[in-house]
Amino acid sequence: MSSTLATRFDLAELAASEPERLQYRAEGGAYLDLRGLALEPLPEIDENRIAHLCRIVRGLAFAAVDSAQSGHPGGSSSKTEMVMSLLLSGRLGFDAWNPKHPGRSRVVWSAGHCSPLFHGLVSLVYEALRRKGFSLQGPAARAAVYPEQLALFRRWGGPSGHVESHSALADTSTGSSGHGFSAGLGFALLHRSCGLDTKAFVIAGDAETEEGMSYEARNVAASLGVDNLVVTLDYNTFGIDGPITEAMPVPYLNHWFAHGWNVIEANGHNVRELVYAYRLAADGFGAGRPTAVICHTTKGIASRTAACRAPRIPTARPSNMRSMWRLCANSASRFPASRAMPRAISA
Repeated sequence: MSSTLATRFDLAELAASEPERLQYRAEGGAYLDLRGLALEPLPEIDENRIAHLCRIVRGLAFAAVDSAQSGHPGGSSSKTEMVMSLLLSGRLGFDAWNPKHPGRSRVVWSAGHCSPLFHGLVSLVYEALRRKGFSLQGPAARAAVYPEQLALFRRWGGPSGHVESHSALADTSTGSSGHGFSAGLGFALLHRSCGLDTKAFVIAGDAETEEGMSYEARNVAASLGVDNLVVTLDYNTFGIDGPITEAMPVPYLNHWFAHGWNVIEANGHNVRELVYAYRLAADGFGAGRPTAVICHTTKGIASRTAACRAPRIPTARPSNMRSMWRLCANSASRFPASRAMPRAISA
């Protein structure tokens, strides 16, 4: 405050008489914080079994990274409950028996570098089905990954280092950081314009929010009221080079709420909160706006390395793929395919 302006009135007196002149309240969409809320258990969501599945997927992801001596284990581990809860929430239209069904929900891995998680999840799905006597045939077989293939992660003939669109549970190949917001917006707009009651889900990391093109996509999505677009964000507060606050010093929620999005906050490792959040987002929370589910997570959780930034994760070697394979076999017997892979397809 300049001395000239300060002599014209007393700020303390103004704050007492007209406090609204010194306050600004952000205007956005609807807001809800689910963290720590006493939510009723959902009878169709077996949280203990889902936690078991998450342990298996983490093991597969760490084994793949260890085999390749390369990859992104930190973000893969922090997103595990996020992605598993989305798959089993009952709001993601996905048919594992026909993964490219035209009526499916569209899934965009904006955080496509988290391919260890992606391949671990897809390999669990298709190993469980293989143990039930089913496997994809012909050209469709390319959409599946199996646990034994993870030993070739990031090698010729093995699973790709970044998510690619020919796979199940992926509808666009990985681009530059932040690309998924635009891709998800495109899917959501196309489906809405065709009268389809489908959703587009974007799986993203928090550091992608700083990218310029992500601002353009978020502005357009809010301006057009694209309410069939849901972004689930891994808010672990770290990018590849350090804390995200080094590039985004203002409160993180402002980057979404101020753009006119609905915001739901949840514990990113709490399955119940996540399922509630996804169902609310998909069912029209804050009508007429896109929704960001901000998942508070710990980067590298369940890893033996502290920061989980080094390429080597001392949890598995290629020979340990056999152990992970046996875990998948046990999972297949405990989890009926109809529970593990819901066939929630909108025609």
